Amino acid sequence: MWYLKNFDELSKKEVIEIYKARIQTFIVEQQLNYQEIDEIDKRAWHLFETDKNGKVIAYLRIFQEVDGAHIGRVIVDEAYRRQGKGTALMERAIEICQEWYVDQPIMIHAQTYLQQFYESLGFEVWSQPYQLVGIEHIDMILK
Repeated sequence: MWYLKNFDELSKKEVIEIYKARIQTFIVEQQLNYQEIDEIDKRAWHLFETDKNGKVIAYLRIFQEVDGAHIGRVIVDEAYRRQGKGTALMERAIEICQEWYVDQPIMIHAQTYLQQFYESLGFEVWSQPYQLVGIEHIDMILK
């Protein structure tokens, strides 16, 4: 089941499951060494899907900055990858951003290996590659 909640609407269990999923992807799988939990979580909208046991299997957050809407922390649980969940998650997020942040660009800081995936959703590269927490990223924009 899909959910869209702001931080205050999340249950304690949902917060824990979201953080577990993000840590599993970014800290354990990708072996990154950085502070995964940040202040943006408090002002972001959290879009996620759970399995029947409440485990988060797909997740991202949406938040606004002065330069436009931002989508970040995009993850799909390893067991559910290559099943269209990432595409469905991003398509829903794009719809939300276009509805809430009319006429504003949608921005993502994408890991470069995912460039083609985001381009398939209409995003365009907006920066040169750069290192962020030890992984090469590019900024991408959907106008």
